[in-house]
Amino acid sequence: MADGGESRGEGPDGRRGTAPSAEQPFDEVLARRARLKRITSLGQRTGYGLYLLSLVLGAIGIRWGYTPLLSTLIAVALVVGSMLLAPTIIMSHGIKAAEREERRAPAAASADAAARGSAG
Repeated sequence: MADGGESRGEGPDGRRGTAPSAEQPFDEVLARRARLKRITSLGQRTGYGLYLLSLVLGAIGIRWGYTPLLSTLIAVALVVGSMLLAPTIIMSHGIKAAEREERRAPAAASADAAARGSAG
C-alpha cells in the first residue's frame, strides 16, 4: 500500500479509476471530462427522477384530490427538475461531441499523413 493506493484501483491522486500507465499517460482533459460526465449523469438522473415524482404526485392528485401542498410539491419538482436537466443535457451533448471529435482526430491525422506521403 505504499504505492499511494494504486493497487486498489485508485489513481495517484487517490481517486478511484484507471491509474495512468507508461503506455497511456495521465491526461488532465480526459480526467476533467470523465468528472463532468459523472456529474451530468447524476444531474440527469436526478432531474428525470423529479419529473417522475411530479407525475406520481399528479396521479395521486387525480385519484384523491389536489391539495395546496400537493400542487406546490408538483410545481417544485417540475421547476427543480427542469433547472437540473437543462444544463446537464447541454453538457452531455458537448461531452459526446468532444469524444466524437477526439475519435475522428487520429483518423484524420493518419489520413493527412498518408496523403502527404503519397504526394511527395
